[in-house]
Parts: sequence; structure tokens; C-alpha cells
Amino acid sequence: MKTFFKYLAMGACCLSLATACNDNDGDGTFIWEGSQNPENTSYRNPVWEPSLAGGTILRSGTSFAAISQETQWAAGVPYACPSLLSADLMKYTYSQQAYTYPVPTGKTDEETGEEIITPGSRPDWLTGEIDELSADFARTLNGYYMFYGSSADNAIGAASAPSGLGPYTDQGSLLTAAELGTEKLVQPHFSVVASTNYYLGYTTENGSYLQQLNMVRNRKPATRGAAVQVSGPDFTDICIFRLDKDNYYLLGTVTVNGKSEIHYAKASAITGPYCDKAGKSLLDGSTGEALVIGGDEYENPCNAMRIFESENGYYYLGYNATETGRDNMPSGYRRQPLFVSPLSMDDNGWFAATVTPARGWTAPRFE
Repeated sequence: MKTFFKYLAMGACCLSLATACNDNDGDGTFIWEGSQNPENTSYRNPVWEPSLAGGTILRSGTSFAAISQETQWAAGVPYACPSLLSADLMKYTYSQQAYTYPVPTGKTDEETGEEIITPGSRPDWLTGEIDELSADFARTLNGYYMFYGSSADNAIGAASAPSGLGPYTDQGSLLTAAELGTEKLVQPHFSVVASTNYYLGYTTENGSYLQQLNMVRNRKPATRGAAVQVSGPDFTDICIFRLDKDNYYLLGTVTVNGKSEIHYAKASAITGPYCDKAGKSLLDGSTGEALVIGGDEYENPCNAMRIFESENGYYYLGYNATETGRDNMPSGYRRQPLFVSPLSMDDNGWFAATVTPARGWTAPRFE
């Protein structure tokens, strides 16, 4: 009978995915050593489908928020920048829209005879859709700020909210290509440095720039000083990551053999110069070091959103990639799922390896 129960225990140990059993002494005594389920040590990529194209990730209190460009996940169902909520950076649920569209009430104004429409919060100064955005918490202002762009307008606007998820209150246009004397103005990125210094990154046909901002509570942000160019035209869609007071990393999108990749370069000051491992500056033709490259399943990684430091010693990057052969959703909008990948540093302060986006379990989990 003892032998029967011993083999029964062994079978249960082998079949169960929820526990790890060991008969350390060979005497029929089995010790539970904790769950080995993948969901307790790993997470599944992509972390959100079908798309978070042109979007952003940010901390929102003790949680995380992810916000997409204007999109239609289902044909004919428009979203004014849908917001997602996550407790752990890995699993997301739809929450609300960062903006609201005007809503017809079905009632008529007695004096004008026109239909009464409830105003929405979506910026009414834009002629095109919001196709790129970046948001973060401004600690000294005790609020969240979003900077959004429309490639149809070649302009960047600002908005604020008490919650990272929104809804955001529009504050109007901040910069236009015409004001800068450029033809293109796209891809805003909002960076908070040392809790008190705020920078807006953007891309023109000449390259990418950092513009310091003057931000006061309950007022629209204003530019402060002159913008500083940080890269040439081959390094676009920039994102800033600050490791410490002496190490800043500029992430961006480059094109290699007709496909996009995420590269990066390093500097000792936020305004650069940002250089590759050989010491060549992004302003001198370098496109930095490869960080995220495409594979057979997913290609064209782009839109480095933000890097979060984890207690487990890894750094986690949010970005987009495109499933091979599935560039668009049935609605015609871009189909770019959200990926989160762990990164590690080597002893010299460079990322230790490149990442290739892939579907399935990814380890380790964010802590």
C-alpha cells in the first residue's frame, strides 16, 4: 500500500503543472517547491492586440496606462485614442478613451433650428487624426500631460488630465512645422528628467530634436530656449531613457534593408551628443546600436515608447511590431500590437543583447 501511494504521488507530481515536486531522499517524501506555471514566472507577448500603433505607455499611480493613436479596432467603430489599464505592465484591459468625440443629442436648438451636439474633448483644431502621442506624469504639477501629433497637420498639441488614462483636456497647438520653418513635424515624445525638467522630442525632415519646456500648473506648456538637434534624418521617432545622472540613452527608429529597427545611442547629458560604441555621433551619420530587430514572425519594430526599470535587474521596453503579412486591420488602420521586452545592461553601460519580437511566453516577468 505504501508503494502504491508513492507511485500515485509521483504521477501527480509529473502531471501537475501547478507545482514542482522532488523526492530528494528517495524515501517517498515529496516536497512542494513552489509553482512552476509560466504565468508565475513569465508573460505572453504581444501584451496587447490587435494594435497600439503610435501609442505610449506610462505609470498611472500604482498601475500602468497605455494609450493608442486614433484607430478602429473593428471597422466602423472609431476610438479617440483608446486607453488601456494594467496592474503589472504585462496584462491590459480596455478602460476608456483618452478623448471623447462630439455626440449628437437628437435635439434641436429652438432659435437656430440646428441640431444640438454635446462637445467632445478631442482637439477640434486638427484637420487630421491623432496618429502619434506620448504622455507621462509631471510630478511638480501633480498631473498627467500628453503631447500628440498629426502627420496630416504637421503639428504637435498638448493636453492634460488628472489621470493617466484620461480623459484629457486639450490645451491647443504647441508647435507647427510652419513655425519651425520645416516641412515635417511628427512623432512627439515627452520626457521627464529629475522630476523637474521637461523635454519634448520630435522629428523633422532634418533629424530629431529636443525642446525644453516651461510647464506651469493649469497653463498650456511653452517652449523654453532653443531646440537642440540630437540626431540626423536617419534616426527618427526618438525616446529618452535616463539611467542615472551620467547616462542617457536615445532610442529611435532606423531603416535597414527596407525594414525598420529600433536602435540606440548613449550620452552623458540629455542634450547629447549621443554616440555609438565606436564614439561616432548620431549627428555625424551614425545610426547607433541595434536594440530591437525584426524576425520571421514579427517585423518592423518601431515606436520605442518608454523603458521601465524593474526590481529584478532588468529594464522593460514597450514598442510596436508588425506581424508578417498583416500590416493592417480590416478597418484599414495599422495593425501594430504592443510588445514589452526585458533588456539587460553589460558592465560598460550598453544593452547586453538585441531583442527580436516573438509571440509566446517571455521571461522574466516585470517586478
